[in-house]
Amino acid sequence: MLADRPLTRAELADELFELADDPLAALRWSLADLRRAMRRPDVLRGDPLRLGTADLWLDVRALEDGSLANAGVGGALLDGIEVRDCPGFDAWLLVARSHWAARSREELRIRVLRALATGDTPTALRAAERAARLDQLDEEAQELFMRALVADGRAGLAAQHLALCERTLVREGIPVSPALRAAAQERASAPPAGVRAGVAAASLLRAGTAALDAGAADGGIETLRRAAQDAARADEPGLHSEVLRALGSALVHAVRGFDGEGAVVLHRALVLARTARRPDLAADILREIAFTDVQAGRHLSASHALVEAADEGAVLDDPTLTASLLATEGMNEADLGRHEAAALLLSRSARIAASVDRPRQQLWSLGLLARSLLLAGRVGPAGEAAQASLSGARAARWNAFLPWPQAIHAECLAVVGRWNEARAEAEEAFALATELGDPCWEGMAGRVMSRLIQHDGDSDTAWSWIVDARRRCDRVPDRYVWVSSYIGLAQLELAASVDHALARTLATRLREDATRADLPEFQAWALTYQAASGDQDALGLARAVGGTVDNPLLHARIAALSAGAGAGTR
Repeated sequence: MLADRPLTRAELADELFELADDPLAALRWSLADLRRAMRRPDVLRGDPLRLGTADLWLDVRALEDGSLANAGVGGALLDGIEVRDCPGFDAWLLVARSHWAARSREELRIRVLRALATGDTPTALRAAERAARLDQLDEEAQELFMRALVADGRAGLAAQHLALCERTLVREGIPVSPALRAAAQERASAPPAGVRAGVAAASLLRAGTAALDAGAADGGIETLRRAAQDAARADEPGLHSEVLRALGSALVHAVRGFDGEGAVVLHRALVLARTARRPDLAADILREIAFTDVQAGRHLSASHALVEAADEGAVLDDPTLTASLLATEGMNEADLGRHEAAALLLSRSARIAASVDRPRQQLWSLGLLARSLLLAGRVGPAGEAAQASLSGARAARWNAFLPWPQAIHAECLAVVGRWNEARAEAEEAFALATELGDPCWEGMAGRVMSRLIQHDGDSDTAWSWIVDARRRCDRVPDRYVWVSSYIGLAQLELAASVDHALARTLATRLREDATRADLPEFQAWALTYQAASGDQDALGLARAVGGTVDNPLLHARIAALSAGAGAGTR
């Protein structure tokens, strides 16, 4: 039912009944027993097996489409079922359970945000409490629960829960983020202003946006908060939505660690935009929501938001919106390892952005395009796209973005053996990223530095760099999870050359992180390293997980491991 493709009887017999005297007969008996239990003689027929009916209700399918009741969300897949002597099935179940647990957290989160956006605090509280119970170390879930408590007028309980969270996190050696502490605090309402609220809100919106553009993030955000208070008093949904859209975007982009609050604000902005019948604004807010979801590894939620944005934008003829939606969709596809599809979307986005004179959108799309082309094995075009993005960012003095294409360009140079040029680019990218204080850019540049130093033969220094890159990237809870796993893979590759025991530990960590963040490319890489350490069941799982990934190096590694396994059995 959950397989990506129909499974043959031979595959299932080998996986589930390998120790039976007649595996295929055992499978036939079990299938017949299932049909009797279900009172459905038409199901599970043929070879490969097919479900054979569309009217069966499955809780996992209801979870996927958002129709499962709150009480059912968060349960373990096949809870209590442990099949003996089936290591292949156990390996699949381990990954599948992690995937559906992540999907449960994703579904509960979106329910909390939607309920908070419409003022339905009882619904928000029920979903938020369940999400908080699923994982006490999930800071975002704890943060949303406290925000729901505050919204419901229970700030005292929020403070108590914060104290509990702090004790739990400190015990685990996890620093408590400022966003978590801020979630338990009530914000004082602004006193009535002497000027009309709408006029004040519009003025503060302009001032706050100007402050953000000038790099004054803290001041800009506080100005936008005051603008939001005035806009709420003015009872102008369109203006209020514009202010909240600016505030939510600032919380997501301008400061680190406040994506949770930003998501709450953006969902409220979306409700107001629809109330004001502003499809242009609603579509842009949905794109921002999707971008936040992509960075956090919530790819299904991102896809849903992009579909909604396209529906909102269908009544518009706005190429700027189209370019931004295509870019975010391409980013989502790339993070899922579908680099060829991503390249098409990002190329189209860059062309449209260029045609309507949106240089930053064009440069951003080209920078992401370079990543997908590189990982798809198209090094020459990847270098050209990275160089175009890098040159454009330099000309536009867009320093906040520049380390990304610079790090990708350094990788492209290294692949073709231009080591000195690659080192110069990587060093410059790292220096600028450090000056900007951007955790993900620092991590990306540090990763390239580690690989270049490893090429020079200095493994100890290379290891120091990759550990530092991971620390820098992961120092905030709302990091870009793809970058974190990309660094994790480089760390695993380096460890595998010097310390097999450490490599096994890092492979497990990478697989767990990638499964939680729905990153099949890194799941498959981690599984290949587990297979290389002797876990042959991991190899079959790597083939299945990596089947949709457009990465020739990954497929070459799986093929090599498969050939080695075959040779070992002859």
